[in-house]
Amino acid sequence: MIRAAVLVGAVALLATGCGGGNGGSASSSEIAQAAKKTAHSGSLEADFRISGQGLRGTGSGIFNTGKSRTGQLSMKLTASGREIPVDTIVSGDVFYMRSPAFAQAVGRGKQWIKLDVGTISQQRGADLSGLLNAGPTPANALAYLEGTDGVEKVGAEAVGGVDSTHYRVSADLRRAVDRASGSARSSLQQLIERSGIRRLPLDVWLDDNGYIRKVSYDEHAGRQQAAHVSMELHDFGSPVSIKPPPSDSVVDLLQRSQGGT
Repeated sequence: MIRAAVLVGAVALLATGCGGGNGGSASSSEIAQAAKKTAHSGSLEADFRISGQGLRGTGSGIFNTGKSRTGQLSMKLTASGREIPVDTIVSGDVFYMRSPAFAQAVGRGKQWIKLDVGTISQQRGADLSGLLNAGPTPANALAYLEGTDGVEKVGAEAVGGVDSTHYRVSADLRRAVDRASGSARSSLQQLIERSGIRRLPLDVWLDDNGYIRKVSYDEHAGRQQAAHVSMELHDFGSPVSIKPPPSDSVVDLLQRSQGGT
């Protein structure tokens, strides 16, 4: 009887350890390292869901990771019962956005509006949360995760057919700033200044190869109500060519507000 009980206990323990995904619990440094590895994968594709501030939407895009921080994505947003398509090209802190909703702002012969987030925030103190939430980027989420200082394991879950482990984490955004560089660092600093947020909770899914497969969190792009963002990451690979739209098709909102052309 004693031997049988020991055998049953050993089998149960072994089965628990074979549940799929990352069997052990990750530390704060391991989550931060996974975010760094994902951010330097060359490129990745992302599928988004957002909700909040009177809108919801889905979309997908492809992004260069690391220093270049370029990307392009397409979203379909629903606000007040109306579906609105929004295309975004990202180049560091500069966002180019195209949508039928911007027709009045761009005028005849133009298609895109240009938002230099850093410049507008510094010179005008504008709250751009509504627009920025229409163009979420993996770069921000991965930068947040590099500031992870608290981890709770939830359990094994598959993301896009890939075995992963779900964690709830807490990110210290000041720590994230210290670990970031270039435009990623300035973007984080602007986030803290615009939103007043110093600590951010996130849900994150980590695969067995040390890549971030999914992130879910509230994006505080301004001092208004946060928008909830969920993104699945996949198809990590080599950098891709992403260029800004032709200059003659762009309206710079900052120049226009200052009386320029």
